[in-house]
Amino acid sequence: MNLPVGPKGRLLAVAFVVLAICAVVASIAIPAYVLHARYTAAISAATEKIDRYQRVASQRVEHQKALDVLKSRESGRFFLKNSATNLGGAELTDMVRPMIESNGARLTSVGQITVKDDSGFRQYSLPMGFNGTPAALQKTLFALETSIPYLFIDTATLRATVPRGFKPAPNQEPEVTVQLEIQAYGPKELPRAVAKPTAGANAPSTTPGAGKL
Repeated sequence: MNLPVGPKGRLLAVAFVVLAICAVVASIAIPAYVLHARYTAAISAATEKIDRYQRVASQRVEHQKALDVLKSRESGRFFLKNSATNLGGAELTDMVRPMIESNGARLTSVGQITVKDDSGFRQYSLPMGFNGTPAALQKTLFALETSIPYLFIDTATLRATVPRGFKPAPNQEPEVTVQLEIQAYGPKELPRAVAKPTAGANAPSTTPGAGKL
């Protein structure tokens, strides 16, 4: 292939030189632009994190004061003390039974306690049934709602023991049959640490003749 000579050849040579210069510039500029954009985004993200952490750190004193207030209130007294499920259920039963019996109601049934995990705590649910007059029911519910540790009534079913239109004798109130599901919260039992085998516990015996018959 013969290259043109004269003015056309010179123009073609200049065009090749310009293309070569553009290629060199592009090979340097494009990676530089990509790296600049990448590092700029990384710097912006790191700066945003630092600003966020500085804001959180500036609130440390206020958060510590709030934690001190919570500790001074002894929030643990609002939960059951026992972390084991069987002991926590027994604690709840021993707590609720006297409340019902001491307020004029008659305990009729105690169901099986169910336990489930709920946001870092254990939730105990105890179904119970009792009979009592409206006054006794009011006293019992008030005792349950104002108790410490806190108790919660999840479901309640009330049934009359007399037919509709019944007129009781003077100074006598008909009883109401009540079924409640009472809930309380307690701490989780901490996992037990696995005991590490002592050195030499599983080591082979070095007693002379131990492997001989």
